[in-house]
Order: sequence, then structure tokens, then C-alpha cells
Amino acid sequence: MRKVMQILKKIIIFLIIIIIFIQFLRAYIYNRVAPELKKWHEKSSYKEPDYKEFKTVEEYLLAENRFLKDVFSEVEVNSKDNLTRFSKNGILSSLDKDGNNINSSFEMIPENIKGGVLLLHGLTDSPFMMRDIAKIFYENGYYVLGLRYKYHGTYPGELVKVSQKDFEDAAIFGSKMIKEKLKDIKNSEFYMVGFSTGAAATLQYITSSIREDKELPKPEKVFWLSPAMGVSPAAKFGFLDSWVSLIPYFKKFQWLDINPEYDPAKYNSFPKNSGIQVYYLIKKAKINFMKLSKKEKAELPPIYSYTSLVDSTVLDKDLYDIFFKMENSENKLVIFDINRKFEEFFKPNLINLNLRDEALDLDFKFNVSFISNYNTKKDDMVGILNYYQGKFYEEKDTGLKWNESNFSLSHVSIPISPENSIYGKHSILGDLKLKGENNALYLSPNLLYRIRYNEFFEYIEEDIKNTLKKNN
Repeated sequence: MRKVMQILKKIIIFLIIIIIFIQFLRAYIYNRVAPELKKWHEKSSYKEPDYKEFKTVEEYLLAENRFLKDVFSEVEVNSKDNLTRFSKNGILSSLDKDGNNINSSFEMIPENIKGGVLLLHGLTDSPFMMRDIAKIFYENGYYVLGLRYKYHGTYPGELVKVSQKDFEDAAIFGSKMIKEKLKDIKNSEFYMVGFSTGAAATLQYITSSIREDKELPKPEKVFWLSPAMGVSPAAKFGFLDSWVSLIPYFKKFQWLDINPEYDPAKYNSFPKNSGIQVYYLIKKAKINFMKLSKKEKAELPPIYSYTSLVDSTVLDKDLYDIFFKMENSENKLVIFDINRKFEEFFKPNLINLNLRDEALDLDFKFNVSFISNYNTKKDDMVGILNYYQGKFYEEKDTGLKWNESNFSLSHVSIPISPENSIYGKHSILGDLKLKGENNALYLSPNLLYRIRYNEFFEYIEEDIKNTLKKNN
């Protein structure tokens, strides 16, 4: 027995040595091929405003504004011709014409407030990504707060500091601020909207408000956009890279992507830590959800979710699984299909998908709308296949249509209007057409041709408006 234990011990030591060797080899190779780190890949010397220090939104916004100005000064590029978000007065600057940072948190206050809405953006994003959705609620009489997470909207080096708790704290702080805004308004309702990681933060929040902290304001309805209910399981092993990157020579290895920072409202570079923290946030939210009793599940608010059939950022099967387990007949899942005109270019699993068969086989207990030209294969003949209480209701003359050159939506496009000034149909990034020779750019072509706006944003707008009308 002792000999067996000695052999096992040697095998374990050998495997550990192999793992260490592989890690250092990977780090060495990455260090050689990856671009050089810029000053915006470092940590800021300024401390983020702590939500707990503020009793009103106004106090927080003033402190955040000062903070963003200080942080921006650390990495500012003086040349207006430089294609970086950090070029003051440049065409891709994060500052608008009045010198305001578009990445900051924001309020929209209608004259007569019916209720309040908290909007939580995604990982590497900023509140700017939520402005088009925010406008829908604002124009319908709702006070809107688009809140920035810590370490977002500044520069990517800050994401090395982020933790899952930062997402949770943002949801709690924002909800309490909206409760304060609505305290003197009779019959007001509170809603939450989460994009990508923001959806995971809302799931964690609503399950916590039921199971752990019953004093938290409870939303009457929740809206999800490209919800992150599942990410690659590989994210949890990112810590194995983190300890290697502590060695100064391997500093680059803490980054999954090191890219040019040309996007004014979103980071292009991605540190591994941020992926790890989102993985833990989602895991915690799902564990909380699974612990809910049948009675507690009945307390969950109706959830309206909008997602693309193809999404390279999150795992859609996890979203569908959550919806099945919620067992709420008021929930609604909206799926934007691929442009079937291009079926010959798609992978077989996408071509063969038939939602009508899927719905009948799975017997959905919630509402589903499938936005697709499945039957026509034509750009200008996009229909809606609605599944409600076991029956199909098909809408053909919808007025929805594809741009003739677009083959699908994307994860990042769902909350963005075609009229958006940065990502819209006729904007610099929305209409980006870089062309040249293969293998000349370090930047992945995937970033360059990924669609940035939602061709069917009008559907989301009308769907949200109809949902709001039901409460009036």
C-alpha cells in the first residue's frame, strides 16, 4: 500500500510539473506574439467612487464625473487624428461635443413620472450601450437610471480589479436610488433591465431579494437583452494564468485579448480576470435560483428576454434552461433568427433548426416569438412566429426586413438602435468597411465585421411599449 501511495505521489508531482511547464510555455509564446501593452492597460491611480458613500443619485453622479475626468487625464492622447478612444477631440473620443464623457452613468427624468427603471450594462461596456433602450421607457413616462459598474467606462486596465461583488453592489445601489426617487409617487412600478452581464446581475438581485434580503426593492418586471446565463466553463480556470502573469515578464498573459482601443464606449482589450468574475456571478445567481422553493419561484417577476439565435459571447442553452425552470407563463422569450437568404453559408445545425417542431416537442410553458424569414428566404419578408399557451400565431405582414448584406444579429447589437450615433447603421463603427490583405492586421476580422446595431430594434421598442400599456 505504501508503494502505491508513493507511486501516486510521484505521478501527482509529475503532473503538476507538466502543468507548470505548459503554463509557462503558453505564457512565453503569448508574450512573444501579443502586441505591446499601452498605458491604458495599466491600473489607474485613482480610486473609484464607492456606492455606499452616497445617499442620492445626484451626489454619486457629481463624484463619478470628477473621477472620470481624472482617470481620462492619465491616458489622454493629444493628437486628434489618433484612432483611439483616448484622443481628446478625436473622431472616436469618449467625450461628446460638450466635453461630457459618454461612458458615465445617466438619468432621464420625465415631467410626470409613472415609475422607475434601472438599466445595467454588460461586461467591458458602459451605460452608453443602454441609452437607446432607456429612451423607450423615458418617453413612456418612466424615470430612468443607467448605472455604470466600477472599473467600466474608464480604460481596460481597470478590469483587472473587478470582482463579482461589484456587479451585485451596482444592482443594489441602483435599486435603492430608484426606490428613493419613487417614494412620493403613488402606484409607481419599478423595473430592471439587464444587458448581457447585467441580466446575470438582475437574476442574482431578484433571487437575493426573495431568499436573503427581503428589504430590497422588488421589480415588478424584468427585461433581458442578450442575457449572460452561461459562459464558457473554461473561464473558471483563468486563475491558472493569473498567477503566472504576476511575474513581470509575463504581464501580458493576464490578458485574453490585447486590441486597439478605438471603441468610444466599450473596451476591446479583455483581461482574464473579468471573465472569471462574470463566471462566478452567473454561477452564484443560478445556485440562488435553484434553491428557490416552488412558492418562492412564484414571487419572481415576469421576465421578457430578447436574444439572437447566434451569439458567440454567451451560451444560449443556459438561457433556455432557466426559462424552463422558472415555470412562469407570463415570461416571454424573443429570438431573432439568422437571415435565411444566406442558408448555404451557415452551419448545418442552424439551417436545420425549425422552431415550430422545437416548440411542439418541448411544450414551452412560456411565450415565444421567433423573428425570421424562415418561410420566404427574402430580406423584406420577415415574419413573426408567436407561440402562446400551446398554440402558434403567425404574423406575416410585419414590415420588418433585413439589410441585404447582413446575415445575422450579434450579442452586442440587441440593445442598439439603427439610429445610434456610434454603432448605428450610418455611424463610423456601425458602417465600418476596412478592406485590405489577409493576415496584415493583428486585430481579428471578427471585430470588424460584427454587426453593431439591431435591424429589428423597432420590434423591441413596440414590444416594450405594449408591455408597459398593460399596466396603465
